[in-house]
Amino acid sequence: MTDIHCHILHGIDDGPRDIDTALRLCMLAMENGIDTIVATPDLTTLGEIEAFVDFRNNRLEELRYEIKRREMLIDIYAGAEVYASEELFYPLSLEKATINGSRYILVEFDFMGLSFSSVLRYIEEIRRRDLVPIIAHPERYSFLQVQYDRVNFLMDMGALFQINAGSLASMCGREEFNLAYEMVLKNAASFIGSDAHSLRNRPNDMLKMIRDFPPNISRKALDRMLNINPQEVIRNETVKRSLDSGLLKKRRY
Repeated sequence: MTDIHCHILHGIDDGPRDIDTALRLCMLAMENGIDTIVATPDLTTLGEIEAFVDFRNNRLEELRYEIKRREMLIDIYAGAEVYASEELFYPLSLEKATINGSRYILVEFDFMGLSFSSVLRYIEEIRRRDLVPIIAHPERYSFLQVQYDRVNFLMDMGALFQINAGSLASMCGREEFNLAYEMVLKNAASFIGSDAHSLRNRPNDMLKMIRDFPPNISRKALDRMLNINPQEVIRNETVKRSLDSGLLKKRRY
């Protein structure tokens, strides 16, 4: 499996504090069938993107060195979780924060007080730069929880979506589960990631979480979200939207 959203790098955000903890997360990933991780530390201030990339690359090389030295069978790729704000409209090189130098960029939004019109503006700007936004954990945003059909607008603009495994495993509240589940059922979700931060706070024990997923999520769908699509991103290939994607609308479970 490929974990496309993981705070695996040490000492850069609120992920692992030291490299030993990062290596333990790598071990846990391997025990759970993950052989590829995209390192996505938080990039909260786009004006500091140059310093961020330099520091991220330094931490990435340190982790890769220790992985190789220990002969661990896991690959780590560079990425970032980019906080979308008005800074997106500054003349900054967003390409430096994409996943493995591809055209795909993982983005997150403010959880409080952000209007949906601002979200649309941010996505439009990212698309204008010929980048493909992957919206991290859409099920956590209240502006989508209250109006599921807004997901359809974002899909039509070319956005992709990464669901947190913990949400599908009913670990994060009913509203998050309901939206995540609906997006998977309607083939709106392109990826499932751990969004792991530590061994205790959202660990990357993916197989344990998958066992708690609703049983009607097919193996084919899981393979698409956990293997096929993430690898296409890493190779900078086209992630295809499912031909049987349906329109979302909120319903009772």
